[in-house]
Amino acid sequence: MPPTEKTTMPPTDTTTNPDQALESAVEELSSLVWETLRGLKQSSPPPQVLSDAVARASLGPRHMPALRAVATAGPMSVSELARRLGLGLSTTSAIVGQLSRAGLLDRAEDDADRRRTIVRLDEKYGEAISTWAVQSLTPLRDTLERLPPKARAQFLEGWRILHEEATRGAWCEEEECGT
Repeated sequence: MPPTEKTTMPPTDTTTNPDQALESAVEELSSLVWETLRGLKQSSPPPQVLSDAVARASLGPRHMPALRAVATAGPMSVSELARRLGLGLSTTSAIVGQLSRAGLLDRAEDDADRRRTIVRLDEKYGEAISTWAVQSLTPLRDTLERLPPKARAQFLEGWRILHEEATRGAWCEEEECGT
């Protein structure tokens, strides 16, 4: 698929109209966010063997972050996976169950604490998933490498603030809302 044409807004003179500068920046950021998310999704599609397994099990895009997290961080508890994904335990447990039934993840009791369930990549798909996970994170890694340390810290702080603003008041599960 050919890359989309880059559109950037001309800089606005903030000394004459700060409100206009802010609105111009919001407009540019909005465009950049959607173009970037689309580009990230298209930059590293899953390998065919993984796409086939996902299709056979009627899974969707919501399952891919869980696979990527386990592939990059290694075996972890369902609770840790929920924390990494920013999802509730029951939602994450359902996703893990679906991925396990599809043969993409293995889950087992933790030998040290039988109340905990540990998830890991299934041996059959582990290498393909791990390779895809690393490739899918390449644009993020390359972006951060291009930034000097101070700009990198500011970039990450901006994304943290955006995440906070975007998730403020978002729907949550009963167990997370305290209701």
